[in-house]
Amino acid sequence: MASSIDPVQLDQKMAELIDAFESHPQVQPPNPHPTAFFLLDFVRNSHRMLKTVDAAKYAAGDSSAQETVKEVVGRNQFANLLLNDSSGKLSLMTGGDPSNPVDFGPDIKAKADALN
Repeated sequence: MASSIDPVQLDQKMAELIDAFESHPQVQPPNPHPTAFFLLDFVRNSHRMLKTVDAAKYAAGDSSAQETVKEVVGRNQFANLLLNDSSGKLSLMTGGDPSNPVDFGPDIKAKADALN
């Protein structure tokens, strides 16, 4: 039995999140904020994983395809958790300054929430 997750819709929502990240002022060169850069890279890598899934195999119940989609969903949940970190630990983990955390803003947060 195929899962209720639609990989096409997931792909679209992830692309929207990546677009929101890429337009965020603290991601712009030449000095992107390390935390914002880390999370954008994490979401991009998750999206690349999703792109490896054959939709027909997924729909047919292929266990490998379903596991990959499940992994991507878990990574999206983790990204959402990190986006909402207020402890400063994310900044420490990504080489940022915990006293100067990134404000991801409502657009990125809403698009990350839409993935979950």
